Amino acid sequence: MQIYDYRQELIELLENTAADPTSLKQTQRSLTIILNILNHYDGAKSDAEPAPRFIQRQTRPAFSGNQQEMPTKARKVLKSLLTGPTEKPVKAPVATPASAVNTAPEAPKEISEEERLAADDRYLVHRKLSGAEINHRYYPEAVLHALHFPIEDGDIVELDREQKVRGLPAIRRVTGDHLLAYEPTKINVIEYGGLKQVPGSDVLQISSTLKGNSIIDENSANTVVVDPFKYPGRNLKAGMVVDFAYYDKGNGLADAKDGAIRWIHEKQDYDTTKQPKKVKVVKKVSHPRHDYEKKLDYDLHQRTVLVITGVRDKVKGLKPVIDKHHGIFHGLDASAEEKVSSSKLKREIRDADFVIVCIDAIHHRISQLANHHAKRYEKPLAIANVTSNMGVERAVARALNGDPAYAESSEKIVTSK
Repeated sequence: MQIYDYRQELIELLENTAADPTSLKQTQRSLTIILNILNHYDGAKSDAEPAPRFIQRQTRPAFSGNQQEMPTKARKVLKSLLTGPTEKPVKAPVATPASAVNTAPEAPKEISEEERLAADDRYLVHRKLSGAEINHRYYPEAVLHALHFPIEDGDIVELDREQKVRGLPAIRRVTGDHLLAYEPTKINVIEYGGLKQVPGSDVLQISSTLKGNSIIDENSANTVVVDPFKYPGRNLKAGMVVDFAYYDKGNGLADAKDGAIRWIHEKQDYDTTKQPKKVKVVKKVSHPRHDYEKKLDYDLHQRTVLVITGVRDKVKGLKPVIDKHHGIFHGLDASAEEKVSSSKLKREIRDADFVIVCIDAIHHRISQLANHHAKRYEKPLAIANVTSNMGVERAVARALNGDPAYAESSEKIVTSK
């Protein structure tokens, strides 16, 4: 009996076997199949003879003309198993040495100026023709109109997340800061413009203002057309007084034509049925002795100062004190004790940065409530014994420095020469 000499193919199979687990497993599988094929065809020659389970050494040529050969199909299968795949075996990936890995720490991400502001609840104002976008949320014009201070494009405002106005964080104050990289958009406002009917149409126009200080008032031919259908729900009609805003690009009326109504004034804001009163020119009497001059040196940086006093005619007279120190003045007339409720005091104190109480002409209940609400909202409070410029100025300085609310009896009075 002659057996096919498959040694050369077996050698090629082993030479093509790589050291990785996949290649070794494939070779093991091929050898198992080879033995099964050889044993099958060897055992088919004689049922009496047991099939040999080993490989006999023979020299080539293994088959002659009168010898019984292995079937062609089986021989081709055996040869393909022995020679292995024609493609080169995939080598195992070489592990990169730990020393070659770049372990240098990444450069820290640069924090933008707006991100630093947001850490202190301060945000940039993107003013629109109506309303504004602050911290990616739209604040309608009604919310901005109710504030005690104006807001312009590019301003930095401080938000109070604890207090909500129409579901939005309340705007506490304008900080006075500005981003150097941000260039504000110039917006002009035609204030108190009267709406008039365009003859023969449903369109309205603004051809004059009650203040007489607008681009519309410069020439009788200057008009801005207002289409009521662009403002559904506002029920615009002739006789209304509005504020009309537009982006000023230096093109005059051409820019104004692309504007929009910002605010509709109520009749109590300005009586449109009457001609505006002429401003009375009052001859200024010079009283250098009583004119206010700043005595103390400090800067409020546009923070709001609430001054509570019972002397009604002196409320507005205290405003220059705060203005001189770059603050925002807000006065509360407490002369009528029954009109000053606890809720009103709480609201006013909550929106202020400093609270000054002039105790010379107010009810004791009001001063107690002011002290209570100031402690509740952690607002610095100082007491002025009299409603005067000097008393308020010194009280603000104590509140700013965190000094006792009451002035020391030994405090010296600084007067100008």
